[in-house]
Amino acid sequence: MRNRLLNFVSPLVLLIVWEALVVSGVLDRRFFPAPSEILTRLVELLDDGTMVTATVVTLRRMAVGFILALIPALLIGVMMGINRTARLLFAPLVSALYPVPKIALVPMVVILFGIGEESKYAIIVISVFFLVALNTMAGVLNVDEKYFEIARNNGAAGWDLVWTVAIPAALPSILTGINLGLGFSLTVIVGTELLLPQGGLGALLWQSYQIYDIATIFAALIVVAILGWGFNAIMLEIERQLIPWRMAETRPARSRTLEEEPRMRRFVRTWWLAVRPFSFTASVTPVVLGSVLAAYDGYWSWLLFVITLVGSVSIHAGANLINDYYDWKKGTDTPDSLGPNRALQDGMLTHRQVFWGGVFCFALGSVLGIYLVATRGLFILWLGIFSVLAGWFYTAGPAAFAYTGLGEIVVFIFMGPVMVLGSYYVMAQNVSWNVVLISLPVGLLVSAILHANNMRDIDDDLANNKRTLANIFGRKASRWEYYLLVGGSYVVLVLLVLMNIAPWFMLLALLTLPAAFKLIQTATLYETPARLNGLVRGTAKLHERFGWLMIAGALAAIVAEVV
Repeated sequence: MRNRLLNFVSPLVLLIVWEALVVSGVLDRRFFPAPSEILTRLVELLDDGTMVTATVVTLRRMAVGFILALIPALLIGVMMGINRTARLLFAPLVSALYPVPKIALVPMVVILFGIGEESKYAIIVISVFFLVALNTMAGVLNVDEKYFEIARNNGAAGWDLVWTVAIPAALPSILTGINLGLGFSLTVIVGTELLLPQGGLGALLWQSYQIYDIATIFAALIVVAILGWGFNAIMLEIERQLIPWRMAETRPARSRTLEEEPRMRRFVRTWWLAVRPFSFTASVTPVVLGSVLAAYDGYWSWLLFVITLVGSVSIHAGANLINDYYDWKKGTDTPDSLGPNRALQDGMLTHRQVFWGGVFCFALGSVLGIYLVATRGLFILWLGIFSVLAGWFYTAGPAAFAYTGLGEIVVFIFMGPVMVLGSYYVMAQNVSWNVVLISLPVGLLVSAILHANNMRDIDDDLANNKRTLANIFGRKASRWEYYLLVGGSYVVLVLLVLMNIAPWFMLLALLTLPAAFKLIQTATLYETPARLNGLVRGTAKLHERFGWLMIAGALAAIVAEVV
C-alpha cells in the first residue's frame, strides 16, 4: 500500500507547484493554464460529449488496428522463433523495417489507402506488427531447449510443441510486446489523427491548437495519458495473473503453502475451454471467405469486417454453450463422452453458468448485429434472427435439430451459404447467387465435420434417443454420406471454376486432396469411437485448410486484377 501511495507523490507535487506558479504570475496563464482551469475544462468537455466522442473514435481505431496487427504478428513471431527457415525469411525484413519512424510512413499510407479510416488502421498495423513479432520471436528463441526435449520425449510434436512449450515459456516476452504495442498504437493513432484530423483525440488537439484553446489541449493530453496508464495497468494485472512466477521473482522469498491458481487465469482457462475455440474456424472461415469475395467485387470495410467476424464468433460461442447445456440436460453428454465440452462434464462450470454464458454470447453477437442492421439494412436482421434461432434450437426444445436428423442440414445452411452470403452482403449490400454457389464446398465440409462426429457417437446417440443421419442410415450408408460430403466439395469447386463462377486461383484448395483421401480411408476402415475421434479432428482441419486455400485463391485473384 505504501508503494502505491508513493506513486502519487511526484504528480501531486508537480500539480501543486504548477498551480502556485500560475497563481503567483510566474507562469503565463495564456500558455500554461492552472491545473484547476484544465480540470474545469475537462469536465465541460466530458459533459457536452466532445471528449467522450473523440476518445471513442480513437479507441475504436486503435482496437481495430491493434487486433489486425496482433494475430499475424504472434503467428509469424512464433514461426520465426521455432523454425530456422521462417526466421531466415522474415527476420531480416522485420528487423530492417522496425526502426523506421512510423509517422514518416503516413504519406505513403495515404497514397495507398486514401485519407479515410483504412489509412489510420494501416498505420497502427505497421506500428504494432513489428514490435510484437520481434518480442514474440525473442521470447521463443530464449526458451531452454531442454523443455522441447522433454516434450518430445513425452510424444509432443509439431503444433503440440508450440502450444505446450513455446508459447507458455515465451509468454513473458509476448505480453511485454503486447504491452509495448498498446502504448505505441495509442501514440501513433493520436499522431496520425493530428496529421489527418478526422475525429479522435488527435483531431481535437489539432482543432484546439488552431483556435489557441490551450486548456483543451492539456485536457486532451490528460485523457491520452490516462488511457496509456490504464492500458499499462491492465497488462500488468494480466501478467500478474497469467505468469505469477515472474512477479514472484521480484518479491522477497518467503515460505508459503501451495497457492491456488490465480482467479483470472482460472476464469479465462475455464471459459476458453467451455466455448471450444478450436471450433471457431467453422465460423471464421466462411465470414472471411464472404468478405474477401466482396473485396474481389470491389467492396471492403475493415470496421464492418471486424464487427461481422466478432459477431459471428460470438453467436458460434453462444451456440456451443447452449448446445452443451441442453446435451447435458438431456443426458447425451456424460463424463465418459469423447466430446470436447469438458468444462461442464468435469464440473468446472455449473449448468446454469454455461446456460447464462451462452445467453451472454448470443447477446453480444446480437448487439453487434444491431449495428450492422442499422448501417446495412433489414436483410442482415433476418439472417441474424434465423442464425440465433438455429443456434439455440439446435439442441433446445422437444424437436431440436440435432435430435431429429436435421443437424447436418442446419449446419450446412447456416455455416455455409448464410455466413458467406451474410458477410458478403455486409460489405456489398446486394445478394450474389455466385457467392451462394461458391459457399457450397465450405458448407459441405463443415457438415462433414458434424457427420464424422455423429458417426463416432452413433451408439451413444441411439442409447440417448438422439436421432442423427448416421444412426438413421446405419454405419454403411453413413460412410457413403461422408464420402459424398467430402468428395462433393471438390467436385463442386471444380465445376464452379469451369463455369467461371469462381476464380481459377481457388483451385489451390485441391492441394488438400491427399488429406481428404486419408480421411475417407479412415472412415472406411474403422468403426470404434476412439478411431473415429481422429476422423472428427482431421475433417475439421480439412475444412479449415480447404477454406483458407479458397480465401488465398480469392486474394490471389484480387492481386492479379490489380497487377
